[in-house]
Amino acid sequence: KGQVLEGAVIRTDFPNKGIVETEEGICVVKNALPGQRIRCAVNKVRKGKAEGRLLEVIRRAPMEIESPCPHFGVCGSCIYLSLPYEEQLRIKEAQVKRLLDSVLDRQGEYCFEGIRQSPICFGYRNKMEFSFGDEVKDGPLSLGMHKRGSFYDIVSVTECQIVDKDYRSILI
Repeated sequence: KGQVLEGAVIRTDFPNKGIVETEEGICVVKNALPGQRIRCAVNKVRKGKAEGRLLEVIRRAPMEIESPCPHFGVCGSCIYLSLPYEEQLRIKEAQVKRLLDSVLDRQGEYCFEGIRQSPICFGYRNKMEFSFGDEVKDGPLSLGMHKRGSFYDIVSVTECQIVDKDYRSILI
C-alpha cells in the first residue's frame, strides 16, 4: 500500500477498470485505457490483488486520438472518447463477453453474437446526473458534472459531446 508502480494496461474490464501489468504483478486502476503505459499509486492490497489510482499516463495508447470534447479528462464522465468509435466498440464487446462468459458459459451452450454499432456516435445519452456545487473552493454555485476523482468539485460541461444539445442548454 502506498507504493508507486509503473506498467502497461493490458485490457479494461467493466466498469472502466484497467488491468495493469507491472513488475510487481497485476494492479487494477480505474480510467486507464488498453495500450497505455501508466504510473499508479497502490491504494489497497487484498488477497494478492492490488488496486490503485491513476497518477500519470506515461505513454498514450497507440490508437488514442484527440478527444472531440473540450471537457475530456477533467470531467469524470466518459473515458473512451479519446478512442475511435470502432475501438470503443471492440473494448465494450470484450467487456460484455467476459461478463457473460463468467455466468453463461458453464454449459458451453450460448452463442455470443457481439454488439451492434449505433448509428449515432455523439449526442446519444438520454440521462445525465448533473450536480450543483463549486467549480473552485468557495466559488460561485455551478451546475455540471463532478470533476474526475472528486466528489465535491464541479465542471461546467456546456460542450459535452455525449449528451443531446437540449441537455447542454440547461447548463448555460
